[in-house]
Formats: sequence, structure tokens, C-alpha cells
Amino acid sequence: MKSSNIRILVVLAIVTLIGIVSTQIYWINRAIDQQDQVFSHNVQVALRNVVESLCEANGKQIPSGNPIEQVSGNYFIVRTNDRIDLKTLEYLITAEVRERSITDDFEYGVYDCQSDQMVYADNVNLVSVEHKDFFPELKEEEYYFGVYFPSKSKSIIGGMDLWKFTTGLTIVVLLFFGYGLFVIFKQKRLSEVQKDFINNVTHELKTPLATLSLATGTLSEKFQGDGDKYIQIISQETERLENHVEKILKGAMLDDRSGIPLEKIHLDEYLDALVERSKQQYQRKMVEWRLKSERVSLITNPDLLDNVLSNLIDNAIKYGGSVIDINAENEGKKVMISITDNGTGIPKDQQKKIFNKFYRVPESKDQHNVKGFGLGLYIVKKSLQKLKAKLDLESTVGLGSKFTVTLSNG
Repeated sequence: MKSSNIRILVVLAIVTLIGIVSTQIYWINRAIDQQDQVFSHNVQVALRNVVESLCEANGKQIPSGNPIEQVSGNYFIVRTNDRIDLKTLEYLITAEVRERSITDDFEYGVYDCQSDQMVYADNVNLVSVEHKDFFPELKEEEYYFGVYFPSKSKSIIGGMDLWKFTTGLTIVVLLFFGYGLFVIFKQKRLSEVQKDFINNVTHELKTPLATLSLATGTLSEKFQGDGDKYIQIISQETERLENHVEKILKGAMLDDRSGIPLEKIHLDEYLDALVERSKQQYQRKMVEWRLKSERVSLITNPDLLDNVLSNLIDNAIKYGGSVIDINAENEGKKVMISITDNGTGIPKDQQKKIFNKFYRVPESKDQHNVKGFGLGLYIVKKSLQKLKAKLDLESTVGLGSKFTVTLSNG
């Protein structure tokens, strides 16, 4: 994947996650505010009923205005300005908050209206209410009281099970996203290291191989007879090693996503040259070459096209092809080049796998009939991707294979 695509993907993912987290925070705050409003409303209704009950007990008129003042989110002052019986007050507050499904423990205090000093305070546990036998008697005529809910915030949060679940799910998503980014960047770094290593190794190998080829050529001019036979073996093996190194280098280079230069070629002349070169390369093998090509101009990248066709020919000969048919024809804006052989063929279940990097068709378990790196058809696939071309495969075991390359021509 391109670095720019990775950056775009990461930015989009981060923006999406920021949006998700922001939305989550917004709705959590809305839910908390809603729960807070419901709580405040229920407490005020409960305390209003307490005031009405106290007024009836004292034979006083119910105040027309609102005697309840919410000082903070969990503290309420009730200005009764009347006599208060402590036992009755605690009973009424407890009964009313329970009626409104409020389960929070609360504290209450009674204040003298004249001195504004607290004259009594106590806390009530709604889970296990203790019945007190003694309450002090308040002798003054005017008192007011306040009610405080110390665990209100914890109670509201404790009742938001759905939001806890979604928040936990969001955190899990964030953790997976972070881990995913870590894996992506780690794999990208390892891929770059691997590519650099392959490039360095192949380039380092090409220099001594070129020197070895040159030295072999010099020796072959000086020695004849038996000595020439061994020089020929060295030359053949050097050439084979050069081909392997070239394939590895091409495989690494084709992972580069940069653009490719295009030029105009005459397809019939190009294929003639390709066949002549192949005859020289495989002159030690008994191969019958058949070429049929229309005279057509093609705008393409010759190096990449050469990667495709030379590797297809190489594969055909490696896997038993003794007759190689190369056919090129022009159909409108498409040019189709087919390479047909009479080799061993490719099993149906292997045909989708052969283009994978380092994959080779096994003859039997963990054994391969033809030695190699499994890069040939991978190079074909990557080259075709760069050329924006299509490849079709027809193959039957024992009857050979036909690869058809379809190129756009304008």
C-alpha cells in the first residue's frame, strides 16, 4: 500500500474516531443532564409534599410561592418558617423520597430562622432506616430545613448501564484501532527493510557475477578440449545464477508504485526479436517455435511487456513444453498475445495460487519438480498490473497451458 494511501486511511480513521468519541461524550453529557433534571424535579416534588404535610399538621395555610430553593445540584433548602417536629420531618422526608424512587441516602439539617444557626442534623440510610426513639424538642416557632444528597453523582452514573456499555465498546474500538495502526506501520517498516535488503543483496551479487562471466569468456578463448567443457559448465551456471538474481531484483522493483514510461513499438518486430532471443537462451533444449503475429503498433512499456512474455515462455519450457505457440492479434482497441505450450499443465486448484509471491506448484507434498524461487508468475502479475493489462489462463493437466495477455491500445 502506498504511503500516501496509508496516511489518508489513518487521517480518515482518526477523524472518524474523534467524531465517534465526541458524539459519545455529547450524548453522555445529555444523558447526565437529563438524569440530573429528573432527580431535581423528583426531590422538589417530594419536598413540596413535605411542606404541605407540615402545614396541615401545624394548621397553617400552604404557602402560595415556592418555598424550595436548590442551592446546588444536590443541596435543597426548604423555607417553612414554622414549627417543626423532628420525628415527623424525618418520617415525611423519608416517605416522600422513597415514593419518588429516590434511593440515595440523604442528610438533613434544621435551622433557626432568627439566628440562622443549625439546631439539629442527622443522616438517613434508606436501605436500613434506624428507628430512633428520641428526638430533641425544638421550642422556637420558626425553623427551616435543608436536605443534602451526598451520593447523587454516583447514583446517576450508576444508573447509566447502557452508556457504560457503549463507552466500554468505544474504548475497545480505540484500543483495536491503536493496535491496528501499530501493526500497519510495523509491517510497512518490515516490508521496506526487506525490499532494501533484497535490492542491496542482488546488486552486490550482480557485480561478481559480471566479473565471473567476463573471466569465463576470456578462459574459453584460451582453453580447448576438456578444459573448454568445464568452462562451459561454469558459464552455464553463471548465466543461471544471473537469471535468478535478475528475477529477485525485478520482483523487488515491481513493488514500487511509481509511474511507468510508455513508448511505441511494432509488435511483430518485437515478437520476432523475443523469439530469436529465446532460441538462443534455450538452444540446449529441443523446442519448436511457432510465431504468428499481425503487423500492429502498440503503445506500452517494452521492459514490463518483456517481463511478462519472457517469464511465460520460461515457465512453459520449464514445465515440459516442447512446442511454443505465440500468437498476436489486434481486435479494435485491444491487442491479445497468447502463449500456448504442450507441457504438463496446471491443476485447477492451483491456477489461482501460481501468481502468489514465492509460490510453486508442488509435485508432491513439500517437493517440487522444477527448482526456482516462485517469482516468475509473480513478476508477470505485477508487470500486468502496471501495464493495466489482463491475463487469462486455460490449462489442463497433461495437455498444456495457454496464457492470453490482453493489452489496451489507445
